Amino acid sequence: MIQRIQTLFLLFAAAFQLSMLFFPIVVYSLKSNEMLILSASGFKTDVILNDKLFSTTINSIFICVIAFLIFANIFLFKNRSLQMKICIFNSVLLIVFQLFIFWFAWDAGQNLEATTNYRLTIVFPVVSAILTILAYRSINNDEKLIRSIDRIR
Repeated sequence: MIQRIQTLFLLFAAAFQLSMLFFPIVVYSLKSNEMLILSASGFKTDVILNDKLFSTTINSIFICVIAFLIFANIFLFKNRSLQMKICIFNSVLLIVFQLFIFWFAWDAGQNLEATTNYRLTIVFPVVSAILTILAYRSINNDEKLIRSIDRIR
């Protein structure tokens, strides 16, 4: 059901996740006054540092899988118990991803010996996790309402 509040929470959570693909997560200031931008789709730079950079493919895959799970969860409205389980799983996955992306950005900064400047995009997994938890609470309230109505009959 599109008109439920948890649908909006889940749509916004998926939008935050997908926006991580397009916006920079971290900007590194190298000692040679060069700028290196890390987004989920990769490093953007004019400097040749290939030996020190990591592959960011895992970040993109992680973001796409999480966004797909969040978006697919919207269409499970007929099975609220499964929807609640997927919300909890997504929240845990988002917190793990937040820790991973923070570690990844920090470690890349250490390997590059650069100053690390975090962007607002780095907290999008936490925002998505909060929105997913709010969706869980709304789904749980719907489930309680349905159960109370079934008792009255």
